[in-house]
Amino acid sequence: MDVSLLESLLPSLAYHASTYLLAGQTPTRLGNRHPTIVPYETFDAADGEFVLAVGNDDLWRRFCKVAALADFAVDERFATNRARVEHYESLKPILVERLRTRTRAEWIAALNAEGVPCGAVRDLAEVFNDPQLAAREMIQAVEHATLGNVRALGVPIKLSDTPGAVRTAPPTLGQHTDQILRTDLRLTDADIAHLRATAAV
Repeated sequence: MDVSLLESLLPSLAYHASTYLLAGQTPTRLGNRHPTIVPYETFDAADGEFVLAVGNDDLWRRFCKVAALADFAVDERFATNRARVEHYESLKPILVERLRTRTRAEWIAALNAEGVPCGAVRDLAEVFNDPQLAAREMIQAVEHATLGNVRALGVPIKLSDTPGAVRTAPPTLGQHTDQILRTDLRLTDADIAHLRATAAV
């Protein structure tokens, strides 16, 4: 098996790669915004960020229904994705103002009910308290030499016959030096003592 880190990364460029390879255009920075679909980016709700992914015109009409923007579903500036991309600068402030009027959970519940893709942008506290991580054993308790019981990330790849495990915490500086010298280099205690004395000089 021959796997290159560089080559493995290239497919993650997705449509950016196609834009360059087919049109010769180098994409510019857009933050969390999609270059050819509008709206498809992060927005601030009243209490935090969420992602809104209105991927086609049917979803746009559904979004407008939820957001009480019925006129925008038929407005020629916004009725089609092409028009929304062309009039992005006009549309964005309207969406920003409207989406700040409700909480993240309220928007997500209402949008999900209409089949509009969306999701919370979570901080690490929210991520690590997700029940899914506990169910998948992605947070492991391990014993640290000086800190005692600490939490560490689990193994993300689940193998049925040979499951991985987090067996030890990160070592302290030099914690395993003597063990490595004895087992890997097969040094005696006298050899180790001599090395320490020499290093001290």
